[in-house]
Amino acid sequence: MIVTQDDLSVALDKAPLAVLIVRQNRIAWLNQTLADLAGRPKGEFIGRPLADTPLSLWREDLVEVATPDGIRWFQRHSVHALPEGEAHYFADVTEQRRMIDELEALRQRLETLETRDPVTGLQNRRAILRELDRQISRSRRYENPLAVIRLSLEIDSDEARRRELMRTLSQALKDKLRWADEIGLLDDNTFLLVLPETGLEDARELAVKLLSDRAAVQLQDGEGKIRYGVAAWNKGDDLGKLLKRVSQDQEIDLSALLS
Repeated sequence: MIVTQDDLSVALDKAPLAVLIVRQNRIAWLNQTLADLAGRPKGEFIGRPLADTPLSLWREDLVEVATPDGIRWFQRHSVHALPEGEAHYFADVTEQRRMIDELEALRQRLETLETRDPVTGLQNRRAILRELDRQISRSRRYENPLAVIRLSLEIDSDEARRRELMRTLSQALKDKLRWADEIGLLDDNTFLLVLPETGLEDARELAVKLLSDRAAVQLQDGEGKIRYGVAAWNKGDDLGKLLKRVSQDQEIDLSALLS
């Protein structure tokens, strides 16, 4: 049985793969599948320069096509064995592409979960300490001022109330900080504020201002208190030294301001 070129054309016309044959940069043939994807009759393409048709986009390795069913993606594969020409076929990789996009979205979500506290949405301990270490390196290099504030919420209420207060306080703190400032949690009850380009006295003034805001700190009478500590970076400080000094400074009781 002899298979003719016409037989191959009929078979390829019905193939699920899109097929394109180009000779001397002109479209020699395409199957019906590709014409349908391009949204035009086959006759409009045959003999025309490829660059003058919508199929010029199909020279990319990955082709994005808008269809009535949504965006579809096709991976181009080439065959260069034709005399004075080339053939391309395109495999539908839409599902694989969607899976890649979903995996990337999951990866980004996981990355966010790994750096964010689930209750407040603030940076967790690992993330805020990494940011502080970066700022210390910057201050060490350029001798820029840098200060930190450590705030601890000490209450005797149940877990639900603690979470409510931490969420309220975290939002209030974020609203009052500058765009360059960073805030995160050292533990379930302790905030760390990283203040670039800020000296010790300005940081103390900011701490008192934050904690004297009754709208921000909604503690009930006798419910508890908030303690704070402030420290500024000194030449020779590393992460451990700065954290130790701000922890030692955290002995001032501001409950009088909150009552």
